[in-house]
Amino acid sequence: MSASIEIERVSQLFPTREGGASWALRDVSLSVAAGEFVCLIGPSGCGKTTLLHLVAGFLSPTAGTVRVGGRPVGKPGPDRGVVFQEYALFAWMTARQNIEFGLRMLGVGRAERHARAAEALDRVGLARAADRYPHELSGGMRQRVAVARALVNRPQVLLMDEPFAAVDAMTRATLQADLLALWRESGVSVMFVTHNIDEAVYLAQRVVVMGAHPGTVRSELVLDAPCPRDRGSAAFAGWYADVGRRLEDGVEVVA
Repeated sequence: MSASIEIERVSQLFPTREGGASWALRDVSLSVAAGEFVCLIGPSGCGKTTLLHLVAGFLSPTAGTVRVGGRPVGKPGPDRGVVFQEYALFAWMTARQNIEFGLRMLGVGRAERHARAAEALDRVGLARAADRYPHELSGGMRQRVAVARALVNRPQVLLMDEPFAAVDAMTRATLQADLLALWRESGVSVMFVTHNIDEAVYLAQRVVVMGAHPGTVRSELVLDAPCPRDRGSAAFAGWYADVGRRLEDGVEVVA
């Protein structure tokens, strides 16, 4: 299977308040195959979000290379959809207008924008909420709009930074199941950041465990079972325990 994301020996240096510098990432190498779902998990400060921003093109690496679809990443692009923890929706725009925004910036014509936005809304189950404003939507619905906005550009890669952390447990479980359905349908490659072991084991085909100070890849775990997974199964409990062991040494995670 061809690689969709290639991260080769990437290091990232950030200035400190004291006038020095600190390594957020050091010599990180990672690849994500086309159509693969990978979760990054690790303590705060281990560089998970920095790695996501490098793939998105929001940052340029201090050292190393990042490629998507075989091409070096130099800036953000429509081939990479990004979903943040905060919904980041425009309050003065309806759900449909928020989803159409990126297409409008790309110069897509009005009729095609409407058609693609309608398709995206339908895929996330919000066809009836197209003309509602963000304040009229629940947290889960707002995050569905954010996912639809990322998917409407038909990206090669979907980058998700703890997208369900701000919603309640029941909504989170529903959004996880919906995301898996969308992933299977679209065939997009997913890089998903989480602090939650249960979420990583439920979603990922491969869990990448990161360590901090500086951020590095400590280990990887392949989960060789189809999704959705039974959280009550012995296999699930075994994977959960395995990831937990890999996150030892004082790592803070959410059970």
